[in-house]
Amino acid sequence: MEWLFDIPLNENSILFLQIIPFIYFIYHLKYWYLPEKLKTWDFFLGFLCVVLGSLLIIRLAKTYEYLNFTEVKIVLLHILPLILTLFVIRNSKNILQLAAKAGVNVDSKPDKNTDKKSSTNFIAQEISHYSWDDLIIGEELKKELFFTLEMLKDPKTSEKYGIEAPKGILLTGPPGTGKTTIAKVIANQAGLNFFNLALNEIVSKWVGDSEKNLTKLFNAARRKAPSVIFIDEIDSIGRRRSGGGGGGAAWAENLLNHLLQELDGVKGLHGVYLIGATNRVDLVDDALKRPGRLDKVIEVPLPDLHARGMLFQLYLSKLPLTEGVDVHSLAQITEGNSAADIAAISKQAGLNAFKRESINGNKREYSVSNTDIKLAVRDYAKSLN
Repeated sequence: MEWLFDIPLNENSILFLQIIPFIYFIYHLKYWYLPEKLKTWDFFLGFLCVVLGSLLIIRLAKTYEYLNFTEVKIVLLHILPLILTLFVIRNSKNILQLAAKAGVNVDSKPDKNTDKKSSTNFIAQEISHYSWDDLIIGEELKKELFFTLEMLKDPKTSEKYGIEAPKGILLTGPPGTGKTTIAKVIANQAGLNFFNLALNEIVSKWVGDSEKNLTKLFNAARRKAPSVIFIDEIDSIGRRRSGGGGGGAAWAENLLNHLLQELDGVKGLHGVYLIGATNRVDLVDDALKRPGRLDKVIEVPLPDLHARGMLFQLYLSKLPLTEGVDVHSLAQITEGNSAADIAAISKQAGLNAFKRESINGNKREYSVSNTDIKLAVRDYAKSLN
């Protein structure tokens, strides 16, 4: 290996090695939408850095006793760019996550035909903090969700029983019962990336752009599979078709037809699940509820007496309560209220206490009484009528 010791190390060779970290950023900026290609190039660039670094270390070890401080420093300056490149490659996943938090899209390929009319990009939402502890629901519903979750986590196990994991789930129930939270808990516990279909991000006034945006969303979800696409108020995009073939709702029927094509088309879902939520299941088109689409329907009812008591305990725990607040009696007089209603009542109770003590001037006890809460229950019931 005499050739290794004949290569001159100077300022020019240092500048050459300093180019290597920039090579990483160049191809990542150009091909950020091709993760498989980036992984391959990262491997080869990392391998090159390891080889060059090993050769430099061997040279340093063999000649260390003959080198002065300046020569040792030059060798180390050659190694530093290689270490930096390996560090960047090793932490590339964290870099992408920081880019996503900053609003940079790292999931979809740029469309050459894209202009200002269609500039919607889709990234997976952060749901890692959602767990079963966030759900205050009945035991029957919790069991149903648990079994569904087990099938989504390990579809191959369910296949051994001769059944298939549901391709889609339709959550039905009154407003404010926590259907969105349930969808996020399912996705997180099953290890699925979570994409949210917001109608204002999909629908465009330009002909054909709504369908393009929907395709972008599904393509982003396929690239991040296993993943789930959540559609809140799915009856707005999947409303039962009238069959009129025109009118003001024609865009909705076209979008629904395109959604069905994405579910059943040549590309298929390939590890992408669909979860829809609606307050009006009767308005959802029957085609969406067929097998292979939203074939699993789960009803999310209003909280029962026990659940309402737990919800009051949760939301009232954030308030400075006086002694004598009876959570059980509050649960009894709020039959028919949802989790969102109980959250609103708790906030109103705090506001009632603030108003009451504001009348007393500077004499504040900073406490929420049972009267404040019951007044909030009464006022909230009036606002609904």
